[in-house]
Amino acid sequence: DEFSKAYVVAHEVGHHVQNLLGYNAQERKLQAREGKNASVRLELQADYLAGVWANAGNNKDFTIDSGDVELAIKTAQAIGDDRIQKKAQGWVSPEGFTHGSSQARVHWFTDGLKTGDASKRKLDLFFDADLGKLDPLLR
Repeated sequence: DEFSKAYVVAHEVGHHVQNLLGYNAQERKLQAREGKNASVRLELQADYLAGVWANAGNNKDFTIDSGDVELAIKTAQAIGDDRIQKKAQGWVSPEGFTHGSSQARVHWFTDGLKTGDASKRKLDLFFDADLGKLDPLLR
């Protein structure tokens, strides 16, 4: 439970990092083309950055075990737009996504955890790629 809370905090810190790096401005430019879905880019990138944080924190002084990762994944799954919409309205409407699907949120968190890659090239991917490549439910 503690690690799932840490994942959420790291995700929110990721939003601050995005603002400092100028990704918020890029998202606003994409809103004309993608509508509300443009914010999915920022949310998935923040999930990725939370994974990068977890990767960096996994060292001799602090070890992340599989149970920790499992809790973070359960949290990411629970807060995906598809799960929230299904529970609230009984159906999934991808055009209304603002945070990304459960599948995509888990994917990007675990990718950040696995790679630890916080390079500009990797972070730019979230704004250079087709949105459907970031979240398959948005194809």
